[in-house]
Amino acid sequence: MRRFIIIGHRATISPDFILNDLAGNAGRLDVLCRCLSSAFFLSHDLRRDVEVYLILQDQVVLRIVGSQLRRMNPDERNIAGLIRAALKKLEERERMSTPGIFISPGSLKTVVDQLTEQGTQLIVLHEKGDPLRDSALPDEAAFFLSDHLEFTAAEQHLLQNIPRISLGPLPLHANHCITIVHNELDLRDISEHKRSDTTIKEERSNGQR
Repeated sequence: MRRFIIIGHRATISPDFILNDLAGNAGRLDVLCRCLSSAFFLSHDLRRDVEVYLILQDQVVLRIVGSQLRRMNPDERNIAGLIRAALKKLEERERMSTPGIFISPGSLKTVVDQLTEQGTQLIVLHEKGDPLRDSALPDEAAFFLSDHLEFTAAEQHLLQNIPRISLGPLPLHANHCITIVHNELDLRDISEHKRSDTTIKEERSNGQR
């Protein structure tokens, strides 16, 4: 399972926002919508082995599960509409608003603690981290990244003991970071499958001698 956790510092937690003004009225919700599109959508297909957490103003957590996701299209307006529908159903406990989209009160600490308890390897994406291509990546990894703003001092303190991985020397858009991580993991998966196939063929060949 690939997991991405995106912090939305100013993203609205009220459902009373205008779909035609996601960058303004909705507190740069457009950034988070693009992240969801990059996280889940392939050309004519959907990634099922992905889970995304959106942390809104450190008060609300949206958890989107690819294996259960329905009704989502790649465009920002459609995604924002699903987020608005979820915000209307916010209660004290996690609740599913539409298939694959869950909403609950929560914070960055809530998500960090939850994933840690699950045994997930946490990784912060940051340009000052270790190079991605030189880093070992576990199967169960969760990648933390910020929206259009830098991590706050409080967020940096909370994430300070988590390994950092860099996607390059320059700051990138959050949705582009997700695409790069997907590409790297896809390539590694293909290489691993090829190695496994080669090993199986060699073992069968040796067994026939």
